[in-house]
Amino acid sequence: MTLIRCLLSCLVGLHAVQWPKPIASPSQAQAITDLISRALDGSSAAKHFEVVLNADLAMNGKDVFELSDGSTAGSVRISASTGVAAAWGFNYYLKYVANSSVYWSGKNIRLVSSTLIPVHRTIRIAANDLYRWYGNPCTFSYSAVFWNFTRWEKEIDWMAMNGINIVYATTGMEYIYNQVFLRMGFPQSELDNYFTGPAFLAWFRMGNLQKHAGPLSSRWHQSQFQLAKQIIQRMTDIGIIPVLPAFTGFMPQTAPARFPHAKFYKSSDWVGFGCNESCLPYLDPTDPFFQTVGVALLNETITSLNLTSHYYACDLFNEMTPPNSDLQYLADVNAGIYQAMQTVDPNAVWVMQAWLFLSGFWTPVRAKSYLSKVPIGRLILLDLFSEAIPQYTRFESFYGHYYIWNMLHDFGGNSFLFGSLVNVTKGPQFARQFSGDHMIGVGITMEGINQNEIMYEFALEQSWRSAMSDGELVDWLADFAAHRYGSDRPVPDTAIYAWQILGTSVYLNNPDGDRSVMLSRPELYDEQDINFDLTALFSAWELLIIASNDLQSDLFRYDLVDITKEVLQYHFYSAYTQLMSVYNQSDLYGVSTQAAILVDILGDTESILASDRRFLLGNWIRDALQFAQGEEDIHFY
Repeated sequence: MTLIRCLLSCLVGLHAVQWPKPIASPSQAQAITDLISRALDGSSAAKHFEVVLNADLAMNGKDVFELSDGSTAGSVRISASTGVAAAWGFNYYLKYVANSSVYWSGKNIRLVSSTLIPVHRTIRIAANDLYRWYGNPCTFSYSAVFWNFTRWEKEIDWMAMNGINIVYATTGMEYIYNQVFLRMGFPQSELDNYFTGPAFLAWFRMGNLQKHAGPLSSRWHQSQFQLAKQIIQRMTDIGIIPVLPAFTGFMPQTAPARFPHAKFYKSSDWVGFGCNESCLPYLDPTDPFFQTVGVALLNETITSLNLTSHYYACDLFNEMTPPNSDLQYLADVNAGIYQAMQTVDPNAVWVMQAWLFLSGFWTPVRAKSYLSKVPIGRLILLDLFSEAIPQYTRFESFYGHYYIWNMLHDFGGNSFLFGSLVNVTKGPQFARQFSGDHMIGVGITMEGINQNEIMYEFALEQSWRSAMSDGELVDWLADFAAHRYGSDRPVPDTAIYAWQILGTSVYLNNPDGDRSVMLSRPELYDEQDINFDLTALFSAWELLIIASNDLQSDLFRYDLVDITKEVLQYHFYSAYTQLMSVYNQSDLYGVSTQAAILVDILGDTESILASDRRFLLGNWIRDALQFAQGEEDIHFY
């Protein structure tokens, strides 16, 4: 195996894949200057950053940025190979020179308007890999479903500042599909029974659901398509590659009757939704009609968006079993999917989730055959859950194809505290050693955002760092607290120590976490796995309580609420286990006592979460209602 990997690396060195480059806008430097101004909320400090783009800085196609003192006193020059690299360099300056930071939950900016902190000696950072990936199909439902462009703008800025240079661009695709399917003869009524409601579009796009919580209004279609154009324009202005959707084969329920000459299969009943809302028909990619539909959809996508990105997403067998295990059939399926892309765009690169390979159906022989007819260098696999269940080791680095190592971390948009800093720092380096040049990126594939921000900052820094020792990790945790809470006064040692405790307990080697019993449907004998020392969490919380006497930071307030609700949910579980114990002893008084404690903890949790705007349900309601244009819309959204 080692010899084969060495030979593959040697061949790649002789015939390196020429990946399509992001669109280079002539105004990209200005786009980054504008991003800096937005990140600094319009502060005049932004004008002291000099952005210089120089593609020759790149090393073997990998991004590089340099920070140095600027041409005038009090200015800083950011020299970078791409726009994304420049934004990345700006964020590095914020964190490691200016003790500042930008997160989902807020900002801690410590720049004065008149002058910047000098760099003195040039800082040079080079990416370890070609790509930094963002997102999971579910992210766009669990978190982004009701975003307007103002919110998207913040996220795109955050992406670029963390080095992200390749992202799904699936917003508004239903508008395009609606247009093409209407031209194919489907009436609007049948399409209304096809598309799900807004919050469920992720699973519609993956072929798991149809109809559920729909239909989508024409206003929704139009607004999302216009939003898609804004998102993609901003991405390309900065230098982020938008990955456009390609045809998977899924079609409305009436498609088999409308096209009886074509070969369709039905997907399975997905997680119990029933065949009224799942069991979608999908056109067999080996059928010639697949090319007709697939080419029409991709042509319409490219024409409507006025964009050829060269990168296309398609996932046919997501959480479903193929209808046939014949090796030749599996190979022909992917050949058919890729052919539709290549017909429209000869330089097409297919971006595929490797999530399907977690199913027991996919033996190495079947997976190898499935991937065999897509040309090497024309497929990038997203190893979606690399920090816990990497697939590249199981499938020989995907048999010569290229892949991105990803931290998935979050399922369902859940917000309990967990993670594995150890796996995330060691994993990418091991993958580079195992797969050589076939590991081409690091990414984050969370199902939902706005949680465990430490894990995402840490994961994305692995795109330029080497694996950390235990001592280096402890130092990094101190830096994290410093640029998260930094002010004119030193960050209290108690706050720094609290994060060092959290980073070496809750976040050290706890990749899966476990959903809270507090958040489960009420039942007897429920269980909750705890994979770290709870006393460490309680100790860190107590240290943060002490630090609150000296810290007025908005981000500190967010963290204190977040960690307090975590302490409460573990106290809830403790009381719950006591309740089960006295219940088993038929102790009526004990049951009523423990029940009262549980109710009190629920009340305390509600009060704590209600004390901070970022934990309020009202945020979701407000965002959803911005799309409403009448009484009917209000109820729908």
